[in-house]
Amino acid sequence: MKVNDLPLRELFDKLRQAGWVLGIDEYELLLEALMKGFGIEDEAALKRLCKTLWVKSVEDEKIFNSYFKEVMSKPLDNPLVTVEKPTAAKPAIPITQPPVQLTPSKSLLRSWLDSLKKIITKPTNEPLTNQQLEPENQQIPEIQEQPPTQPSSEAEKSEPAESEFMPQEVAVEIDDEVQLLKTITSEQFLLYSDYLPLTKRKMKQTWRYLRRPIREGPLVELDVTATIEKIIRDGFFLEPVLVPQRRNRVELVLLLDVDGSMVAFHPLGDRLKETATRGGKLGASRVYYFHNCPVDYVYGKPGYSEAVRVEEMLRGLSPNRACLLIFSDAGAARGGYSEDRLQLTERFLGQCQQHLRYLVWVNPVPRERWAMSTAGEIDKLIPMFECDRLGLQNAVKVLRGNPVSWS
Repeated sequence: MKVNDLPLRELFDKLRQAGWVLGIDEYELLLEALMKGFGIEDEAALKRLCKTLWVKSVEDEKIFNSYFKEVMSKPLDNPLVTVEKPTAAKPAIPITQPPVQLTPSKSLLRSWLDSLKKIITKPTNEPLTNQQLEPENQQIPEIQEQPPTQPSSEAEKSEPAESEFMPQEVAVEIDDEVQLLKTITSEQFLLYSDYLPLTKRKMKQTWRYLRRPIREGPLVELDVTATIEKIIRDGFFLEPVLVPQRRNRVELVLLLDVDGSMVAFHPLGDRLKETATRGGKLGASRVYYFHNCPVDYVYGKPGYSEAVRVEEMLRGLSPNRACLLIFSDAGAARGGYSEDRLQLTERFLGQCQQHLRYLVWVNPVPRERWAMSTAGEIDKLIPMFECDRLGLQNAVKVLRGNPVSWS
């Protein structure tokens, strides 16, 4: 069995290319469900099973329906995949059940399942008896039995066939492994730029929780409570009470540490910037760059161009809407401690706290490496979290004004 013959492998790859967060665990869930008999009745049952395991939102459902239709509409050259192996001579098995007529979709599922059973069967050290082999052969329709052949020489009589000592499942699995080794060099691998364990999709989902809704604009939304109170007060209904729609007016300031020990984390910082500015659905966002610690200036470009004074950056922010997120290792990547860096950082944080209420620090280095470094001391001045899914979620909670324990 080839890698490309695995059930719904093409659909799985297309969904991953579309940006879905699907790993080997999600694919193994599908294989396990198919082997237990779920989703094999018809195409609708298979589609329902895949949506239950993989689809997480309405947007995902639209993408899934498109790719599923594309994959399932492809013609199948060989509806049934069978592997013929020499077996020991045994009497013919009478078949009383009529052949099963398979629809194209069932033929596709049956082909996948027959091949999958041969791959996942674990080898055993004991040869199988005829009673163990008979039920498996009875499940495959239209079996053509051949009369047992007599050995043609004395050597064949004295030396039994290899298949008598090797179980059929073991032989099939060995051949399948050889086939996989032959095709692995020509297999097209999918390359992803996700910075695990925090993928781009998870970042977008987390940023969307950063909200500060404010009612402003035209009167378009019905205020049910105010309308009922007006009816009670006037004694009759004349017109509804309308209010402006809530809009997310949060202003995010993202400070990214670049160069030096942060070179290895540039892709992660770029991913944070991209997901916050494009996919976060924030009211407004600004991105500035610095090295080690913002002293007097921050920069609008990674190459230290478009310099902006720190006082000027803070002066243009709204105290009620703006929040600040700093992305830096704080010296934890190299494990060093710098008193000068700590003092400069403390002074900068004091400036920010005079203009902003919500500040947070995201560190790409694991927490266990913060001790005995500057990061361990900065952690006492500002909420600092690791750059994983839980850490980013806690950082967003702090920016929303919710208390979170970080030390």
